[in-house]
Amino acid sequence: MRRKPWVRTELAESEFFIDNPTELIGKWNEAFKRPKQSMHLELGCGKGSFIAKLASRNPEVNYLAIDIKS
Repeated sequence: MRRKPWVRTELAESEFFIDNPTELIGKWNEAFKRPKQSMHLELGCGKGSFIAKLASRNPEVNYLAIDIKS
């Protein structure tokens, strides 16, 4: 996705993409529609297909996926 010129625009339109993660330090639960649920973290999510499938199967869990590459 790094080499696709349209990706930044598409991500900006997504309600799930967070481009300013440092602003949420200490208050990540506030970023979710259901802040009282447990949260699971995936490090190195790549394009996010695995975490997207997992989240759709488990709506009672908030998932946070982080990748080092933008």
